[in-house]
Amino acid sequence: MLAAVFAGNSRVEVKEFPKPQPQPGQALIRVAVSALCGTELPQYRSEEGSRGSIPGHEMAGEVVAVNRTRTLKVGDRVSVHIMVGCGDCYFCLRGDTKHCLNIRFLTGGHAEYLTAPEACCIPLPDDLDCERGVLVIGDLVGTPYRAVTRVGVTAVDTVAVCGCGPIGLGVLNILSFIGARTIASEVVPYRRALAESVGATRVVDPTTESVAEVAREMTAGLGADIAFDCSARQETLTDALDSVRCHGKVGVMGDKGDCVITPGRQVMYRETTVIGSLYFDPADVPGMLALYRRGLPVDPLVTHRFPLQDADQAFATFASGQSGKVLIVHHF
Repeated sequence: MLAAVFAGNSRVEVKEFPKPQPQPGQALIRVAVSALCGTELPQYRSEEGSRGSIPGHEMAGEVVAVNRTRTLKVGDRVSVHIMVGCGDCYFCLRGDTKHCLNIRFLTGGHAEYLTAPEACCIPLPDDLDCERGVLVIGDLVGTPYRAVTRVGVTAVDTVAVCGCGPIGLGVLNILSFIGARTIASEVVPYRRALAESVGATRVVDPTTESVAEVAREMTAGLGADIAFDCSARQETLTDALDSVRCHGKVGVMGDKGDCVITPGRQVMYRETTVIGSLYFDPADVPGMLALYRRGLPVDPLVTHRFPLQDADQAFATFASGQSGKVLIVHHF
């Protein structure tokens, strides 16, 4: 089979690999579509690349072989949940696979085939093709949906979204759909335009405007009810914490290294609630599907599609910031 690997220093190569074989309890999936994610970019840009392993953790496709699965069968279409729990630890026994003490993460989606445990294969209903399946039951809708529900946004809230890459755009998309007032903060003009297109109430360039001042301007001096940090940069966390009112809430979704905060001013004196949110759970899927079936648009957030053979161009486009969601689409 063909698969893409990171060759180091922002290069991608498409190489031949042996087709994997499903082990007991696994399915072999012919990948129909995989999506690029910002968490892949550090490895893509690194000197060592992916060291020959196949990246890709947002994927959907068709089951073409099974090995002693219980209900999964050949011909089923699935989206793949990437977190594999041990099933025995404190968290797994409580249905919280994401925090399994022995967690494993599935990769390998940027390829023609991959294997996955049956428990990670989420069947796609008839009204979702594989492309929309990887968007709705994946990072574009799933990760924002979990964050929005964990933080508890309502239609009457004013919400600042700091960082409008695909995750931030996904958050904005849901917030606009439910009717919340939103402030979209993004340094890249292309993505500011996308934020406006999905319904942001106010779009801000944080290099020339203060997100916190705009939030206060829109709320009679109080500040935003809620803010989301959706970027890998220190600045977005600072803006999110600074923009909320007393008793405001900040949802942290940006995967970044160590950051500097001012606990007194940003958290203690205003009694700010800070809530982390990671990926989504299979239990979130019914709610995600309900949003989609009630009309949540997902197609406009996909700006580029490439065949697997052009994975290098796909990642170069995505890394430039001049894109929304980028897909690698297989044509059978």
